[in-house]
Amino acid sequence: MNKFTLIKYDKHGMKQYSLDDKRIKWSLIGGSVLAAALMITVGVAIGSALKFDGSTDSARIMELQTMIDESQRELLSHRNKVQTDIDSITLQIGKLMAQSTRLNALGSRLTDAAGIDSGEFDFSSEPGVGGSYLELAGENNTPEEVFKNLFSLENTLQQQSDQLEMISHILNEKELVKRSTPNNMPLESGWISSSYGNRIDPFTGKKSKHMAMDFSGKYNAEIYAAADGIVTWAGNRSTYGKMVEIDHGNGFVTRYAHAKSVDVKVGQKVNSGDKIAIMGKTGRATSEHLHFEVLQNGRKVNPLPFIKAS
Repeated sequence: MNKFTLIKYDKHGMKQYSLDDKRIKWSLIGGSVLAAALMITVGVAIGSALKFDGSTDSARIMELQTMIDESQRELLSHRNKVQTDIDSITLQIGKLMAQSTRLNALGSRLTDAAGIDSGEFDFSSEPGVGGSYLELAGENNTPEEVFKNLFSLENTLQQQSDQLEMISHILNEKELVKRSTPNNMPLESGWISSSYGNRIDPFTGKKSKHMAMDFSGKYNAEIYAAADGIVTWAGNRSTYGKMVEIDHGNGFVTRYAHAKSVDVKVGQKVNSGDKIAIMGKTGRATSEHLHFEVLQNGRKVNPLPFIKAS
């Protein structure tokens, strides 16, 4: 068996060791095995470290991706909610604009109907408003407050619309009553030749009741309707001669007698001031004149108050 001499130096000097090849072989093998085991251990440790770091990074990336997705969902939900609020506000504003336009038209019509100066209530311009800068609260409006104010304004406009409609109805009723109540002169010009009440009959010379007013005027003077109504008589009628009778629909009836000619027909609708006949002396009359009667609920009344109203 071969032997080898191993020389080693230390503080005591040089020492020699004799080794055979078997011992060297096993020493080398043992060293190699130990080195290999150490390398494997280090490799496993490095691999484990790398594997651990990779798993941590992947989990962190997944966590961040989840957070991003959740943020995107929240952002989309918020954007949809804001869009819904905007659509609701826009719809409400559209309704208010339509309501405002309707109120302006109604207000303008009522202004004309009531005879109010258009400059006093100009519905086409905004009313003057204002205030001190120091009165500002400095607070921002919230969507809830905006909705609350819009719906409050809608309720206010609706109440105003109902009130104006009621006023319009009352004015229309008054206008209808006015137009269907005798309030227009039956002649464009002329004079009262015989009043309502007691008088001396021109044919007998005796006292009599004259239940009408007589008007005299120029030859062929036009006779006009004293109010709106429907013609219920147009033609000859006993001592009235040629006569027009108009029913005004609210208990009033007017009669226009002794006409030379009649220009309307039974059933015809006439308006206040429309020409209905030509003054004459047909029937029981001494000369050309208009015999004007006013009946209220079937009873002949004095035409004078109605003539004064005109």
